[in-house]
Amino acid sequence: MNPPAKPKDASQALGLRERGKLRRTERILDAALELLREDSDQNLTVDRIAERAEVAPMTVYNLVGNRDEVWRAIADRGLKDLDLAAIRADDPHERALKIVDAVVRVLVADAAVFQALLAGWSHSGRVLEHDPTTALIDCLRDAAAGGQIRADADLRLHGEVLAAGLIGTIHQWTAGLISDRAFRTRARAVVDVVFAAAAARVSARPS
Repeated sequence: MNPPAKPKDASQALGLRERGKLRRTERILDAALELLREDSDQNLTVDRIAERAEVAPMTVYNLVGNRDEVWRAIADRGLKDLDLAAIRADDPHERALKIVDAVVRVLVADAAVFQALLAGWSHSGRVLEHDPTTALIDCLRDAAAGGQIRADADLRLHGEVLAAGLIGTIHQWTAGLISDRAFRTRARAVVDVVFAAAAARVSARPS
């Protein structure tokens, strides 16, 4: 005679439920990404996502949220591998170039998705939540410490100008005004210009 089955531990049952929710959430985000990649101009509604994911629309609302929250989750997933702090180079200028290269590479790798997010989402700034400004300012700070740029350079200002130039270039790419190749070239040019400006000595004003 078989012994009676042991009742499931409450924590085990909770773990199973949470894993089930996670699987359904991933299926919902997969469906949203598939739809965007197929046609980034289409109206990405909760109903369409639910139909593709084979879940009820209420499941989308419960697990992810409304349309804006779905787009936010898509952006988070797309940027999860953008680890700017892990980028290393002995030369601070070169590290800054590697940082903008990483941003460009992530966006271009899933162009249909990121162009749709940047062009059609009211909170598109979330796409750059992994804001490169701090990492770029760190590069400028290291360059100042190493004597590559002026010690009295306003690092915060130069870093913000650098980030603003990068964001402007991203939006040019989003609008289709520049190619992927030009996107990378212009993003790197922004770095070069800001580093050159920070290194330049201010000429004395004529008396």
